[in-house]
Amino acid sequence: MLVTVNTLYRYADDSSRIERVLWISPDRSSCFVIDVHNDFLPYAKQIVDIEEGIKEGIYIIEETDPWFVIVDLETMSKKEEKRWNQANEIIQMIASKEFEPNIFLPKERSKLIVKASESIGVNKTTVVKYLKRYWKRGKTKHSLLSDFDSCGGAGKERTSRKDKKLGRPRKYASLYSDMAISEELKRLFRISLDKYYYTAKPKQPSLRWAYEQMIKEYFSSEQEVSSGIILPVVKEGSPIPSFGQFRYWFNKWRDPKREVLSREGVRKFQQQNRSVLGSSQQDAYAPGSVYQIDSTIADVTIVSAFDRTKIIGRPILYFVVDGYSHLIVGLHVGLDSPSWAGGAMLALLNASESKVDFCRQYGIEIKDEEWPVSGYLPESILADRGELISNKTLSMIEYLQIAVKNTPPFRPDWKPQVERYFGLLQTHIKPFMPGAVYKDANDRGVKDNRLNASLTLSEVTKILIKVVLHYNNHHLLADYERDENQIAENVRAIPIHLWNYGIQNKSGKLRRVSQDVLKFNLLPSVKSAVVTAKGIKVNGMLYSCDTALREHWFIRARTSGRFQVDVNYDPRCVNQVYLRLSRNEYDVCYLLDSQARYKDKSIEDVHSLLSMEKQERTGLQEQELGRKISLAAEIETIVKEAVQKTKAEKVPQSNAKRLRDIRENRKLEKGRNRGQEQFVLKAVKQPKPSAADMDQIDKDNELPNHYDLLKQLQQEGLYGDG
Repeated sequence: MLVTVNTLYRYADDSSRIERVLWISPDRSSCFVIDVHNDFLPYAKQIVDIEEGIKEGIYIIEETDPWFVIVDLETMSKKEEKRWNQANEIIQMIASKEFEPNIFLPKERSKLIVKASESIGVNKTTVVKYLKRYWKRGKTKHSLLSDFDSCGGAGKERTSRKDKKLGRPRKYASLYSDMAISEELKRLFRISLDKYYYTAKPKQPSLRWAYEQMIKEYFSSEQEVSSGIILPVVKEGSPIPSFGQFRYWFNKWRDPKREVLSREGVRKFQQQNRSVLGSSQQDAYAPGSVYQIDSTIADVTIVSAFDRTKIIGRPILYFVVDGYSHLIVGLHVGLDSPSWAGGAMLALLNASESKVDFCRQYGIEIKDEEWPVSGYLPESILADRGELISNKTLSMIEYLQIAVKNTPPFRPDWKPQVERYFGLLQTHIKPFMPGAVYKDANDRGVKDNRLNASLTLSEVTKILIKVVLHYNNHHLLADYERDENQIAENVRAIPIHLWNYGIQNKSGKLRRVSQDVLKFNLLPSVKSAVVTAKGIKVNGMLYSCDTALREHWFIRARTSGRFQVDVNYDPRCVNQVYLRLSRNEYDVCYLLDSQARYKDKSIEDVHSLLSMEKQERTGLQEQELGRKISLAAEIETIVKEAVQKTKAEKVPQSNAKRLRDIRENRKLEKGRNRGQEQFVLKAVKQPKPSAADMDQIDKDNELPNHYDLLKQLQQEGLYGDG
């Protein structure tokens, strides 16, 4: 494996010993490393020894960097920011790139430390502390942050001294004295909550009522008031817990599921509260020294992935090209207008991702050597004055230690590699693509080629991957000027050969970085993701995660109302999002099974579908309104005719008689309906009933004599049925 700056490796025989590569000499013969766990300063090593040790299993590469920090600068205190700025000032003064490798040499380092100490006005020990922290934690600006988030006792129970009440004192005087929280008092709190709050009787008792019952039972004494009446009384000055203390521990122990089950029952919980489940070559002296990025509108019209009859226009194409080798290191195809969030950050993220995994998402199997760009960050990025000009973008790039260079307006010639690839690739594939756009598209008499659109966003991306693989591995750069060493070693002017040569001989500018760091600094964030009873709603889709299930978020949302959380999402695939838990923690949220229709889709596809469905619903609702009006008129006509017919046939009789004959009228009506509702198979001929049969039918339809029926029932009761 290639050893680069910031590579972490541990000793196979001592897993606690981990070293980080801080600097590599231009000829890749030696380097400086530091032990991240021991209090040692950097020391020199031979690159060959490290690489041989990795091959022989003496050293093991650490794929993830446990010292990366995810920072929300808005949450930083003034004190922390002041200390951080001081540390950065010291590092820039003595340990920036122009001071390497002198800062790693003991005699030169001592001089620089004294210089910084006298200039800033801090102790030399403090300067050394900042240096060690900067080197051990990855040589980034944010590695100098103090560990303020580890201070204090968040989540830990505090113990009082000399039985003194914790927390702020009372604002107003009280008749009773304060009481410190003890284990015995907490036991009484639990008993009282179980007995007086988590109960259905009385109907949904309040927390205040449960507190009062606890004071009555455990902190009062019986006292005769008058006439033999004995009442519980709390004496003035006696120590009792406050309602605030009682409420604090209730909230600390609160279980929404138990609360609903015990107070409102299982049926209520099941119905309403259960879970419903991102020359220009003179500066490019090595791979990664300069990445060029740009976007253009693709010369093809595409259709929706959900409904191929829907034309959705032309996608936006992003390319990231290495300035040294002209290798295309990243790409992105999307629908959003050119912007940082719309595609630039996703193209940069793709430039450092595993291309084997990326191609596999589109059903293309490749080997790592066919597109060997994975886990590396460039030294600088060259872009126009569009996507990479905002403060948000600059802050993210600053964290990743990438220099941003913007070209002047209307000067695409400053980044010719990426501009040239737009023309080469699109010219190569346009003849094969239905819906391709040509220069004469708007001329009179020319057929509108948009009507031939047949490709989806995913299929266009798949085609571009195939073309990029061809150009990276086989395209001859006729205008590439090879240097003396490349000519001497017969390096062919093909991007993949130039890249591999540069990696082996000029790779000091590439830096390895964790994928987690990239995702949290490049992927777009949603600060208004809503936790509902049905799941975590992000961009109109529902997700769930272990944290939400473990902490009963969905029950809480249904019981106490919705609340918002912060998530990061990958617009290229909506299968999962990343829930921010703290500076250094996150949880992965997965798409619910009920949202299967969005699986493996991009955010553009999802937005297109939701917009289409909303338009259809609006039209259907308007149609339904007209039909409802017609239906109401038809019903009124039928009712009006029925009322008129009933009035015409009405005969004079008492209300009592009309109500008394309901049962007999019902029986007669059922008999008539049987004759109308019976069906006869056409192939079966029914015999004509005889006169005797007709007489018997008439007798069966006759109503029985009530007196004879009553007499018959009496006899059966006396003598039985026999």
